[in-house]
Amino acid sequence: MAITITAQGTEPLPTGEYRVELTAIELSTGQYGEQLKWTLHVPDKGRNLVAYSSYSASLASKCMRWAGALLGRPIQAGEQVDFEALVGKTAVAVVVKKRKDDGTEYNAVDDLLPLRTATAGEPAEEGDPFE
Repeated sequence: MAITITAQGTEPLPTGEYRVELTAIELSTGQYGEQLKWTLHVPDKGRNLVAYSSYSASLASKCMRWAGALLGRPIQAGEQVDFEALVGKTAVAVVVKKRKDDGTEYNAVDDLLPLRTATAGEPAEEGDPFE
């Protein structure tokens, strides 16, 4: 069996909103303690983004907001969320281009938003990442 990898450029994506698919989520330990590592694929750009969030049950936490974006609805108090079941779901990532102290540019995922759907009588635009 052949093992193939498609080479990915290192130039960061321009700041903007991109449709993404969650391809992996895992619990990791970082400088702030336990956190979730989110791997997001940008199909239109053939790129992967990695983002981190807290591991918190608060409805206001990033992990609960992002889970809600992937589910297309807010998480409710008392609801149990299976984060591994979110793999394969899509949302809109707000991606920003940042610069390190050494001048190196990189992407950061600022937020995840639910996909927008066209309202009745209003067709989605061709190529709209929110359809």
